[in-house]
Amino acid sequence: MPIKYHWITLGPGAVSGLIASGLCDNGESVSVLSRHNRAATIEWQLVRAHEKRNYKVPATQLPIPKNSVFIVAVKAFDVISALQHITALEGFDKSMPIVLSHNGMVELPKALKQLNLHPMVTTHGAVKSKNENGIIRIEHRGTGRSWLEVRQEEPEPWSTLQQAFSPLVLEQNTSQRRWLKLIINCVINPLTAIYKCENGKLLEDKWQSQIVSLVNEAVAVAETQNVVLDAKMCHREVLRVAQETALNSSSMLQDIKQQRHTEIEQLTGYLIKTGESADVATPTHQQLLNEFQKRYG
Repeated sequence: MPIKYHWITLGPGAVSGLIASGLCDNGESVSVLSRHNRAATIEWQLVRAHEKRNYKVPATQLPIPKNSVFIVAVKAFDVISALQHITALEGFDKSMPIVLSHNGMVELPKALKQLNLHPMVTTHGAVKSKNENGIIRIEHRGTGRSWLEVRQEEPEPWSTLQQAFSPLVLEQNTSQRRWLKLIINCVINPLTAIYKCENGKLLEDKWQSQIVSLVNEAVAVAETQNVVLDAKMCHREVLRVAQETALNSSSMLQDIKQQRHTEIEQLTGYLIKTGESADVATPTHQQLLNEFQKRYG
């Protein structure tokens, strides 16, 4: 008899809310672990195209169920505190799978590296807000693809997640995809945040020499981490994402507009520091970071 898993979503945030909605639609057992909301139930509305669906699930109860799987999709600067919060829960076991999705790169403390982590890369576009009644609203603005890092001998519970959050490809190593996403984010996020423009503006000719330099520097840094990427392919991917999300504001621009903490240190900052450690110069990224800090501190 197949194991019935219990899915615990942190938040819900924009991406974790998308996943939780799909799991609910498939009749899975879902609860929401909120660090701020003490309510017994958590509600949200998912807006997709012209369709609106409402969801209501219980808050996670302690001790957590033995067959729990965590969905953690947070800002990069929140990754460590989110994982520490989970490991402190009554009933937590470090063998419990944790799906971890975030922008940028994060160096985890040794204790957290020993958790059963499954990095996920996704290109879905979603925005979280609250409506006039204070209900969480998650708007699915761009349908994308996702890749999840799993070990070969682990068929479950991933087939369930594939049904709930498709298309989801299982891979044994997502390092290349994570670096490609980092490069895309290190181009689109800072540029659109500094110049306060929608993603599609970056398709204009005036940006291309700067974008090529940003990509070439990032590819050189990736190579020092044993990740080999083709610069021309990366440049095409940056433009493809800008095209697919042409009318969207990047997450960093949204954070600037809302006066929230940004992920610039986990994106551009990480790339520059990694380059410095490997003796690879990243002057175009440094110039971008300087301009960002000059404008926003």
